[in-house]
Amino acid sequence: MDFPKVSRINGRFVDASLETAYFEDAWPGLRLQAGLTLIGFSLAWLLSLATDFTYLRGTDYFLLVAGMRNVTGVFGVLAGAWLLLRRPPAEAWSPHVAVNVWATLSALTGLVVASVYPLTEPTPAGQSDILVFTSYWMSLQILGLGAALAFWVPAVSVMAAVYATTYLGLAVYWSPILPQPLIGTSILMIASCLFAVILASVFSNRGRRRYYIMRLYEQAKDSAEKAQEFSAFLLAATGHDIRQPIYALDLNASMLEELIEAENWDRVRALAKRQRQVSRNVASLLSSVLELSYLDTDKRQVEPRAIDIDTLVADIVESMQDVAAEKGITIRQVESGLTLNADPGIIEHILANLLTNALNHSGGTRIQLEVCDQADRAEIRVADDGRGIGQTPLTIDAERLHPNTGRSGRRGLGLEIMFRLAERGGLDLSITSEPGVGVTARLAAPQAGPG
Repeated sequence: MDFPKVSRINGRFVDASLETAYFEDAWPGLRLQAGLTLIGFSLAWLLSLATDFTYLRGTDYFLLVAGMRNVTGVFGVLAGAWLLLRRPPAEAWSPHVAVNVWATLSALTGLVVASVYPLTEPTPAGQSDILVFTSYWMSLQILGLGAALAFWVPAVSVMAAVYATTYLGLAVYWSPILPQPLIGTSILMIASCLFAVILASVFSNRGRRRYYIMRLYEQAKDSAEKAQEFSAFLLAATGHDIRQPIYALDLNASMLEELIEAENWDRVRALAKRQRQVSRNVASLLSSVLELSYLDTDKRQVEPRAIDIDTLVADIVESMQDVAAEKGITIRQVESGLTLNADPGIIEHILANLLTNALNHSGGTRIQLEVCDQADRAEIRVADDGRGIGQTPLTIDAERLHPNTGRSGRRGLGLEIMFRLAERGGLDLSITSEPGVGVTARLAAPQAGPG
C-alpha cells in the first residue's frame, strides 16, 4: 500500500486536504494530550521553585530564575486548562500559538536554569555534579515532550536544539576547570535530543498512518456494504421487474397460436409488434443489469475518453426512430459541437434508458435532446412534454433515490440502474417532473480539454 507523503520538516501530510481531515478527526485526542502535557510540565516548573528558594535566595540570580519558572509554569497551567475546558475547535489558530509559546518559554527557562546554577557552586567538583544533574533533567524533559507533543514536531525540535546547544556550550565553557570532561553527559544530551525529535516524528507519522489505514478500511467497508445492499436489491428488483414482461411474452405467444388458427392476421400483426416491444424492453433491462454488475465487480473498468456527444446522441436517436414513429412521438436533437470526457458505454446506456422511458411512459408527443455548455462541464438534457411523474412536482437525484424507493411508473429498476451507472462514471444525474408539463432529465459530464 502506498502511504501518502509526509513532510520531513513538520511531520504532516503533504496533501493539505488529507492533513485537514486527519487533524479534524484526531483533534479531540490531540487537544486533551496537549492540555494535560502543558499542565503537567508547568506544575513541574512551579514545584521546582522550591529549589530556587533553597539555593538562590539572596543571590543576584534568584529573581531571574524564579521569574522564568513562574511565568512558564503559570502560562502553561492556564493554557492547558483553557485547552481542556474551552475545547477550541480544530480550525482555530490559538491552540497552536499557545503550545508554541509555551515550548519557547520552556526552552528559555531551561537555558537560564542550566546556565545559572553552575555559577552558584564555588568548587569544580560541585559544578561538575550540577552539570551532570542538568543533563539528566534536560534529557528526561525533552524525551517526555517528544512523546507527549508529537503532533507539534517543530516545537519539540526547537526545544531539543536549544537544550543540546545550551548543554554543549556549558560543557565547553566549564571544561578548563572541571576535574573531568563532560563527554559522557554531552553524548547523553545530544542522543536524548535527537531521540526526542525522532520519537515525535515517529509518533506523528504512526498517528497519520493509522488514520489513513482506518480511512481506507472505512471506505472499503462502506463500499462493500453498499455493493452488497445494491446486489440484494438488484436481484429482488430484477425478478420483480422482469416477471411481468416474461409473463406477457408467454401470454402473447398463446394468443398468437389462437389468432393464427383463426387466421385473424390483423390481430396477429398487432400482437407481433407488441411482442417485439416487450422483447426490446427485456433486452434493454438485461443489458443494463449486466453492464452494472460488471462495473460493480470491477470486471469492467470505467474508461473516460473524448466523446463527440452529437454523434453519440444521433446514433441513439436513430435507433429509436421506429419506436417513436409507432407511438406518434417526434424526437428532436439540438446539436452542440461539444466534446465530453466520459465513458461512452455508460453515457450511451443512461441516455438510451432515459429516451426509452420518455417514449414508453411520457404520454406526450415530443422529446428533445440538447447539450448545454456549463464552463468545464456539459449538461445533456432529455425533456418530454408528457404528463409527468405523479400528481405533484418531483425532483429525483442521487440524494433522494434509495433501493427502498417504491417502483411505480418511471421509478423502477431502470432508474436505479441509471443513477448507479452515473455514480460509477463520475456523472451527475437528476430528474425533475412537472405534472402536465413533462419530465426533464439532466446528465452532467466533464468536457474534454483542448487537444
